[in-house]
Amino acid sequence: MATSFSSSSSSQGLDPGVLGKGPQTPGDLMIYSLEDLKGCDFKKFKNKLSDFPFGDKLPIPRGRLENADWITTKDVLINTYGEEGALDVMIKVFTLTDLMGPANDLQERRAQNAKMKTMTQNNKLSELPKEYRESVKGILQRNKEYNSRMGEAINLRKRYTKLFMRNGPPNKKEKEQEIRSTGRRHLQVMEKRPSDEYYPTTIQALFDPDEDGCIPNIVVLQGPAGIGKTMTSKKIMLDWAFGNLYQDKFDFVFYLSCREINTINRNISLVELLSRTCRLQCSDDLVSILKDPESHRKLLFIVDGFDELRWTVEEESEVCYDVFEETHKEIILKRLLRKQILQQSSLIITTRSLAINKLDTFIDDSRNVEIQGFTREDREEYVHKFFGNKEDADKVLGILKDNEVLYTMCAVPIICWIACTVMKQEIKKDVGLIQFKTMTSIYLLYLEVLITHHSKKDQSVHKKPHAIHICLKKLCALANEGILNQQILFENKDLERHGLSLSEVESVFLNENIFDWEVRTQTCYSFIHLSVQEFLAALFYVLDDGFGFTKGTFLPEICKGKSLDGFSSGYPHLALAVQFLFGLLNEKQVMTFSESTGINISLRARSAMKEWTVKDIKKVFPTYVIFCLYETQDDDIIRSVMSKSSLLLHGSRTGHLWMNTNYSKQLSYCLKTLKSECFQSLYFGSLTVDPECQKNLSPLLHRCQEVR
Repeated sequence: MATSFSSSSSSQGLDPGVLGKGPQTPGDLMIYSLEDLKGCDFKKFKNKLSDFPFGDKLPIPRGRLENADWITTKDVLINTYGEEGALDVMIKVFTLTDLMGPANDLQERRAQNAKMKTMTQNNKLSELPKEYRESVKGILQRNKEYNSRMGEAINLRKRYTKLFMRNGPPNKKEKEQEIRSTGRRHLQVMEKRPSDEYYPTTIQALFDPDEDGCIPNIVVLQGPAGIGKTMTSKKIMLDWAFGNLYQDKFDFVFYLSCREINTINRNISLVELLSRTCRLQCSDDLVSILKDPESHRKLLFIVDGFDELRWTVEEESEVCYDVFEETHKEIILKRLLRKQILQQSSLIITTRSLAINKLDTFIDDSRNVEIQGFTREDREEYVHKFFGNKEDADKVLGILKDNEVLYTMCAVPIICWIACTVMKQEIKKDVGLIQFKTMTSIYLLYLEVLITHHSKKDQSVHKKPHAIHICLKKLCALANEGILNQQILFENKDLERHGLSLSEVESVFLNENIFDWEVRTQTCYSFIHLSVQEFLAALFYVLDDGFGFTKGTFLPEICKGKSLDGFSSGYPHLALAVQFLFGLLNEKQVMTFSESTGINISLRARSAMKEWTVKDIKKVFPTYVIFCLYETQDDDIIRSVMSKSSLLLHGSRTGHLWMNTNYSKQLSYCLKTLKSECFQSLYFGSLTVDPECQKNLSPLLHRCQEVR
């Protein structure tokens, strides 16, 4: 009987009617074998089982098996030996009692069931990437902007514009050139032929072999706040999910937001962390991926915003391979970064440069890539994507290009977004009627977005209401000192002198630059661009310290010389900072900024600056004076300075100036504030006015008795 059963089973293979449509449990396999035994064979099996010791287990007492049926016998075996151990015992006892047919059949069923289980698991795992990719698309494809209302979002894949990235750090001279340059010069510096050590790269090439054939498994993307690190991280995820990136390199890509990780306030395992931050179910499939060493080399983790992590645990983490071990979130991250867990996996880490030293304590070797922002073509592409209409986009680009400083800063995606956003309401007008906001207003919006959305949400800041304000005041003091001394790179001693601790607000505004210097390295700090330093220098003179007192009562120190007339030619390195200072005299925009951020701004220098502006100005108005007056957007100040019967608009004292569209719009604004009788004659000295500018000025020129 037993022999014929075995022969039938082996000749026909695994009976799907017996095992069902999928893998069975060990208990199912045991029942199938026991219920096929004749009564005498079943009795003989139980009798031998009561005399059979297995491993360190004593034989099962005879009384527990004497009246047991198939199910009870199965339960006793599993409770005594465990599921797999019970199968081993059954096969051994079958063999000892000469029941070779049941023994062979159970072994075959067990082997084929294991094979079916593996096939089913592989099928499920092959479906998991597809399911996960769809999940990633659903989560990341729609992205909220800073000013998005409920339900509003943009399509990241349609809006995202590639960023200019370079391998390795620049040398000190190159970095200074980048920070100082504006307009065409900035584009030339940014896009010039790179050195061998400092060359462009792309997202696609981040894990390509280097010249020695080495492939990195850790890539660090560094750059200042607002440069596009998070958007790039999410774009990498989306491109992988859509099958357009890293398909031959990684089976799974996981996105870990450090800002979100900060909100976890209890111990957690790696499996649970991924389930939470990547919106994955804590399933056997995920566990199988993490536990399989063969899959680790095909895993990529994107750790976004390393600089935002609040480190509270200083203890060293031990090597641990258990993805289920619950511990502090920081310990899990340390193990992941130090390759103490999932050693063969790859990492992309995004961070602001000020956190590089901290990151260096966790990783041994990496490919460092600096994100520099938009090139000329990238800026144009972004503006066209933003508006989705060529005519509107071309209008905005024309206005931006006329302002060299602002166009330079549009290399930073956050500034480009702000510029496009504030122009959205203006583009439907005729080009000649479009009034772009002042540079000061744009930089105030930039400051507001950085403080609101990019500062660390540290509890200590909330406990001290003036913490951000005081920290910003220190930064502004550093910026002002640098502008006065024509210094754009700062050392540790400079920061220490102003009480800056390289935390909280400082990390939003300062970049760390490490340069080779003889056999050592030199660490210097800088603002993202000279214009940002100049803006903060101007802000230094109007920031109230929070106690109702400010040094801005008198003429600010950057207002050198006896008057504004001739200032720009005598102190060109202070010109833009003073222009920003005039913009900060506008009460309306300052009040809006203060209400949004809670940062108090005092205008006590208003009367001193007005007196300084009016002094020595008779009829001649250099272009720089017009720039400053326009920044105020204050009709009273403009009238008090320009109310002359004859106005001479003068170009540069050192050469001829071509009046661009931007200047003609600013001049038009200033002239419109004057009463018709205030200027009867208008003279252009050392200025060439093209037809477009003449068109912009024509309504005002008709008011003059004489124009030349």
